[in-house]
Amino acid sequence: MVRKMLVALAAVAMLVLVLPAGAATISYSFDQDTIVPTDFGEEIINGNAANLTITVLTNSSKPFTASSFSDPANTTINVTVQFLDSLGLAVDVTGDGVEDTFTAAENATSPGTYEVSLNLSARPGEYTMSIRASATDSSTGTVLEEGRLDVQVYISEPYWVTVWADEGEKLTLGSLSFELDTVNDRGAVVVLGSNLVTLSPDSTTGEIFTKVDIDGDGIASDWMFIKKTDSGPSEVKFYSRNDILPQLEDTIKVSGDSVTRDAWLKNGNSYRQLILWDQSPLSWIKAVDYYIIPSKNARDWKEGWGAGYSGKVTVIKRTTWLGLISSDEEVFEGNMFGRNVGDEVMKLFGRWAGNKARFGWGWEVVQGIARMVYPSNYELKFRNAAIPAELEFRGKFVMPTLFGEGVDWNALIVGDDTSGTGNTTST
Repeated sequence: MVRKMLVALAAVAMLVLVLPAGAATISYSFDQDTIVPTDFGEEIINGNAANLTITVLTNSSKPFTASSFSDPANTTINVTVQFLDSLGLAVDVTGDGVEDTFTAAENATSPGTYEVSLNLSARPGEYTMSIRASATDSSTGTVLEEGRLDVQVYISEPYWVTVWADEGEKLTLGSLSFELDTVNDRGAVVVLGSNLVTLSPDSTTGEIFTKVDIDGDGIASDWMFIKKTDSGPSEVKFYSRNDILPQLEDTIKVSGDSVTRDAWLKNGNSYRQLILWDQSPLSWIKAVDYYIIPSKNARDWKEGWGAGYSGKVTVIKRTTWLGLISSDEEVFEGNMFGRNVGDEVMKLFGRWAGNKARFGWGWEVVQGIARMVYPSNYELKFRNAAIPAELEFRGKFVMPTLFGEGVDWNALIVGDDTSGTGNTTST
């Protein structure tokens, strides 16, 4: 019996020797006013210092500081931050060509609390922010305790513009003219200015990108990303330190009996309703009008992590007989960007999304531009209605809807802005 007990105790002792000591516990928080929080996660904006606070506890829940160890005078504490790619390798995020390690300094009045300011200049995209803490015996080099916390973050520029473009279509953003010649999974051939450029997918991320000059200063400091979509047009994203939001100039092209027109629906806190007014010869008997109404709710124009496009619009078709009796039908409600919506008469395509980082709040689509295709016997009218009475309607009487609820014009036009910034309208 004694022999068995001795064997058991020896086994326990060996197990204690083999098992590693508990790791340090790491937590963190950003100063929200120095980053862009989103529903997808936190974003660090290039050129704007992101202030990071790191709290570390030992495996015995003491502050991770030299005095918490047996020999404080010979204990060295290191708390560092690195950014890793999808392969887990540390990368350059400051633009000097060398992988970066940021060292956090301990707060003089709060042991175990470390602070670091991250001023980045990295290619936009998703990274792993790796926080590591170690306590080392400086006389022997022995690691006394260590811990690690990996967090997914996104790095971006303060301005981000997306356009959905077809192959062979010539477009301009700032001083940059560009045309997509070919886009597929193997890469892209694009015309940048007068240069034909072939781009291959990145070996790590698979993304297709290049640096371009949008502001015309002769320096290619802006980023261009190209992605083929299932819906047809390719998604082209631009990131810049400078304001590269597209000019709000309505464009129009007439081909036979069809009109193609680009027009803005949102510009900052201004929202514009568009009305397609039936001018066909028999419209006095039966008129079919369309109302394209952007949401005035700030939450319907939020973005994040280079995706998650939200540009909520509602398309209502109103049919009127003899100018007296009307019926309403909701054709579409939802995100317009990168998709074709409408019916056999008109098509709406969310074309340009101009985004601006709002520190402490999130990304906002400050510019929303749509492309419409409609018959030439329709007149496009613009409204800055604050209430439904400021829109133009045919018909004195609206028939009730047989199935479901009728159109709530007051909710569509007045909106329900909860951003605290209010909203205005503009023509």
